[in-house]
Amino acid sequence: MPNDISEFVTKHDEGVRYILFGVLTVIVSWVTYAAFVFVGIDLAVSNILSWFCAVLFAFVVNKIYVFRCTGSSTVRLGAELLSFFGGRIATGVLAGILFPALCAIGLGFTFLGVAGLFARGVTSVVEIVLNYLISKFIVFRKTDSEHPIKLPRFLAEMDPGLLRSLVKFTEIFAFAAVIYYTVFRFSGIDSEVGTLYFGYAEHMVSGKMPYSDFDAEYPPFAMLIILIPRLYSFDSFTYQIAFGVLVFVFLLAGLCWTYRISEKYTKKPERAADFYIVFTLVLLDFVLDRYDVFPMIMLIGSLYFFSREKYAASWIMLALGTVTKLYPALAAPVFLLYFIKRKEYGQAAKGIGICLIIGALCMLPFVIADFDSAFMFLTYHMDRGLQTEAPVSSVLMLLGNLGVIDVSYIFNYGSDNIYGPIPDAMAKVMMPLMAVFILAVYAIYAVRSKEDRDAYADVHYAVFAAVMMFMLVNKVLSSQYLIWIIGFMTIMMFLVARSKRSFTGYLFIVIVALTQLNLVINYAFRDAGEEFSLIGILILVIRNALLIYLAYLVVRGLLNGPAPQTELGGGDETVEEI
Repeated sequence: MPNDISEFVTKHDEGVRYILFGVLTVIVSWVTYAAFVFVGIDLAVSNILSWFCAVLFAFVVNKIYVFRCTGSSTVRLGAELLSFFGGRIATGVLAGILFPALCAIGLGFTFLGVAGLFARGVTSVVEIVLNYLISKFIVFRKTDSEHPIKLPRFLAEMDPGLLRSLVKFTEIFAFAAVIYYTVFRFSGIDSEVGTLYFGYAEHMVSGKMPYSDFDAEYPPFAMLIILIPRLYSFDSFTYQIAFGVLVFVFLLAGLCWTYRISEKYTKKPERAADFYIVFTLVLLDFVLDRYDVFPMIMLIGSLYFFSREKYAASWIMLALGTVTKLYPALAAPVFLLYFIKRKEYGQAAKGIGICLIIGALCMLPFVIADFDSAFMFLTYHMDRGLQTEAPVSSVLMLLGNLGVIDVSYIFNYGSDNIYGPIPDAMAKVMMPLMAVFILAVYAIYAVRSKEDRDAYADVHYAVFAAVMMFMLVNKVLSSQYLIWIIGFMTIMMFLVARSKRSFTGYLFIVIVALTQLNLVINYAFRDAGEEFSLIGILILVIRNALLIYLAYLVVRGLLNGPAPQTELGGGDETVEEI
């Protein structure tokens, strides 16, 4: 028997060490938790600090004693540390979702006298196995010829640059998400996801129908997306986390699509992934607390499939994006013009058919339930006034602050709005004015797109310009609308001349910075419906002026086409570092 045990330990040396140090990690977690509580630190904060200490301890012992991965450079050590923490966060989130899911399907029964112990045990096993696999094959992977890395086939066949970008995004996003959710958990800040979306989901899981049984301002497919995280959560906060996981999955798809599109314009598509990551992170609070990321990704997916001439998939993605949030429909006329100019009338008819079928299928249950309320999401904003962040509103608010015109403030339709003789008159003309600007974009595309120009670049600029007109010439410009242009901006960075790339990127970053400053000045220190201060109004005026300038750059790109290939840097191995 002793020999058998010795042989087993020798044969499974690494696994035994992993289990041994896993037990020590649990002890470290308990001891540090008790120490933090003993010195008077809040229980929840003590729990977080003890988790951090335990994971840091686990990193050190796993690196040195379990996987014996020594001699790392500073860069690799940093990457290993981020990967390790990112992996533990990811498996922790998965465990938080898996446990209630197992309980929901009947595995939460009492076991050994403890309710839910069996489900907790299954969850722990899954978490331990995943942590081991992540540590062995990702964090502390062997790279020498004696220990080649064996990845799953789909990963082994993936472009190495894309795989590195996906890993990088996962690590950074996980780290940022933990900070974000920790702040939300203990700051008392209201969450749109944790209040409005969770409320919608609660109605739906209780058997109520959107539109007919409760008011909802979002299209039908959005309601399905809002429902999904509720199936894997048990309260408002776990719903937020489950929602964040769904956002993360979509963002990974968006990164893949933007990476593939950018391959046409640069030999270093990893740079496109870097821009995508940066643009996502600077908008992280909106990305994780609004659902706008879903239609944005669907629209980028539609453009990706269009660029690959997979038109049926492109139309399907476009239709799904439209029944999630209406603005992706702005791409449909551009696609139709593309086919009509090439006399591909069958493709145009096929696209219209796909959109009509998907739209009808999505609307059918709600029409059957109550036809009168089924289209509430279309009429919800018809009677509202000018929202304070819209470009026209910021100018009118400035004039009102200076005493030139009469402007009053009110909170309704879920946002701060303005009213008065001139604001009310402007609100009535914004919809037709917006239609004129969007039609002008389509006209420019129809005239300027030519056979000898880059067809995808023209389509990209045309859809981007139409979306910008929809944002800027509108009664509403919510801060989260900037999410809509993350994908567009990422690709545009490689359509402009290399000498203009830094300026274009910094322009968007400044716009986002002003938008974040707007949240602090105009929302953190004033009550809903109160008048904006002069400094708050000026922030909006400057932000909106820069957005208008960005729209000008997009329209100019549509007029002139992408920069010549020699200026793009596509054939240059030394693409400018931004």
